[in-house]
Amino acid sequence: MRSRFWVSACSIATLLVILASKPTVAAGNQVVLIVGGDVEWALNSRPPTVRYRIADPAPFGKNVFGKRDVRDQVIGDWPPIPYIDQGESKTFLEKLGLKGGSDNTTGESLSYPLPPPRPEYTQDYSNNQELLSYPLRRLAPTFHAADLVFVNNEGALSDHGRQNGLNRTPEKFAKVMKAAGISIVNLANNHTFDAEERGFLDTLRVLSAAGIGHVGGGRDLSDARKPFIVTRNGIKLGFLGYSQFNNFGESSFAAEGRPGIVPMDPFVMKEDIRKLKSQVDYVLVAIHWATSRSAEVAPENRNFAHDLVDAGADVVLGHHPPHPKGIEVYNGKVILYAPSNVLRGHSGPDLDDGYLARFTMGKKAVEKVEVLPIFGKGQPEGHTGPYDAKLFQPYLMQGEDARQLLEKIRTRSAALDTKMEIDGDKGVITVAPASQ
Repeated sequence: MRSRFWVSACSIATLLVILASKPTVAAGNQVVLIVGGDVEWALNSRPPTVRYRIADPAPFGKNVFGKRDVRDQVIGDWPPIPYIDQGESKTFLEKLGLKGGSDNTTGESLSYPLPPPRPEYTQDYSNNQELLSYPLRRLAPTFHAADLVFVNNEGALSDHGRQNGLNRTPEKFAKVMKAAGISIVNLANNHTFDAEERGFLDTLRVLSAAGIGHVGGGRDLSDARKPFIVTRNGIKLGFLGYSQFNNFGESSFAAEGRPGIVPMDPFVMKEDIRKLKSQVDYVLVAIHWATSRSAEVAPENRNFAHDLVDAGADVVLGHHPPHPKGIEVYNGKVILYAPSNVLRGHSGPDLDDGYLARFTMGKKAVEKVEVLPIFGKGQPEGHTGPYDAKLFQPYLMQGEDARQLLEKIRTRSAALDTKMEIDGDKGVITVAPASQ
């Protein structure tokens, strides 16, 4: 009898040690959610194949998304002549000194990430799993330590769609994102239709096949507005997605009988929030919004976010601006205005370092938000040296790099009436309930 008692006592003690070693989230009363900004790995960006000779574009046309509409470049009734960028036409353009300008919208693209390419790296990116898996390797341990990871899928995942914009990524990258720990993505953004409608439908297909949840886009407006609902540790979260704009205009937005993304229509958004509210513990609203010009939050942007919280949103997840903006706690709810990019497959002078936001969510309310700085700054304009691996394989900052970025986020959050403490290489925002 005594020996049985000691065996039972030892078994109970061993069980208690095992339980104590498990993370808090395993206790079933918290969810750890990591949120990041834009993710795109468009290794096959397409340069312009047809160019227009425009002697002086300044007096003409509208500058839309970095380019001028040649239909407006008319003197009398005679528009500019198109030149195919090859053969004698190319030689003619080169003699004119034309190097792109208003007709070159692709930016500076990266053919290979660092380290330097090995001989076996070919241009067939869709079949090169090692090259495709390269960019997220150093963030994967952080992602896998969370219960859920949400990012914005900035572009199309397609091997066959007609490339019309910069961001078309091979379909196999969906599996890479899943393997790295990404759980859910937003599809409502300005690059969603960079491979036109077929590329968009390919994206829906490959994300579903990879087991990645997605919001903000669908086969028609009703489908695109559907939330993605997931339960972790007994807590149910519902995600919605919207975009303020798309590079290809009105036709990219979903409608009855037409695939597309969901517009940032406040009436649509509030209706979706109200319908979702009773089904979940948390309503999380992802929005591709604002401009790329500033790290400050416009008053109109802030008012819009407050209105969504007042309508029932628990967390607002903003993205698009490449500059990391502050975080606001409003009435006990959290507004992430823009964490900057997670990953880019091309460089540019406007790209910036950013952060991941790690939410600890209790059964009733968000308890804290941790700010994890990550590298992501682009090369300066005119850069001709080696590319910086920090941009194409981002990882967590440490030391002085982390401190400098955290100081910026702390200042920008303070401007939003929100206090952030700096704890080593991360920032911490403690979320007080709305009644306090």
